[in-house]
This record gives sequence, C-alpha cells and structure tokens, in this order.
Amino acid sequence: MADETTGNLRKAYEGESKAVTRLKIFADKADEEEYDSVAKLFRAVADSESIHARNCLRLLKEIKDTETNLSDSLATEQKIAQVGYSSFIAQAEAEENNVATQMFTWARDVEEQHEKLYAIALEHLLAEEEPTYYVCDVCGYVADGTVPDKCPVCGSPAKVFYEVTCKYD
Repeated sequence: MADETTGNLRKAYEGESKAVTRLKIFADKADEEEYDSVAKLFRAVADSESIHARNCLRLLKEIKDTETNLSDSLATEQKIAQVGYSSFIAQAEAEENNVATQMFTWARDVEEQHEKLYAIALEHLLAEEEPTYYVCDVCGYVADGTVPDKCPVCGSPAKVFYEVTCKYD
C-alpha cells in the first residue's frame, strides 16, 4: 500500500476512534438529561464510527492473533506511560493547572497498571482462566478479580467500580 494511503488510513482511524469516545460521552450526557432518543442516536453513530475504525485497522493489518495483540498493547502502554504523560504532567505543572496535572497523573498511573494487566493476561489465557475486571469510573483504574475497598490511584470508594462485560452493548 502506498505511504500516503497508509498515512490517510492512520488519520482516519484516529479520527473515527476519537469520534467513538466523544459520541459515547455525549450519549451518557443525553441519558443524564433524559433525552433517550438522542442518546440512542449518539450510540448508533458511535457504533458506526467504530466499524470505520475497525476497517482501517484491518486494512493497516494491525489486527493480529491475541498473543501478538497483547504484546503490542503492552508495548504501547509502556510508551504512553513513560513518554507521553510525563511531559503532559510537566507542562500542566508549569502552567499551574492542578486539575489537569491530577488527571494526567491518574492517567499515567492507570496506564502503568494496564501494562501489568497485559503482562498477566497471557497467563490467564494459557491457564484458560476467565478473569473478572472492574473499572473505576473516576480515574479508569482496572482491578483484576476483586474490587478494592478504595481505588489505589484516585482513592474513590469501591462503589464507583463497575464490572466489565464480555462484549460491548
């Protein structure tokens, strides 16, 4: 595939992925405001954008076997945690933006934890174990197996964690 088309596929993937996240958040807001039909529309369009993103990944040949996907995801998490968030935190601190500093710090700490989850996921796979994951709805921390009394990253209580289901709705 030509370099320019490859670049365009990557840009399209990034744009579609951002749209999925944005539209899911908009759907949650519409739910909160009791606009059920608008929430449903946002979710439908988010699903559509997700299909576009998936098609880009397929053409880029970035969807591989599960073991390779785990290894690649581990490498990505390491890079993000070590390189990306450190500079984001430093910039937010320099600008004295405490809220952004806290959010970036939580994200960095959670990304480092993702790294550990990917590392043990292969063990679960090989042992044919079916782990249960819980996500903190405040900072995104992922717990493997049990909900902690309080989030080790942001300190939120156990009640803010939700169980991750096998498939997306």
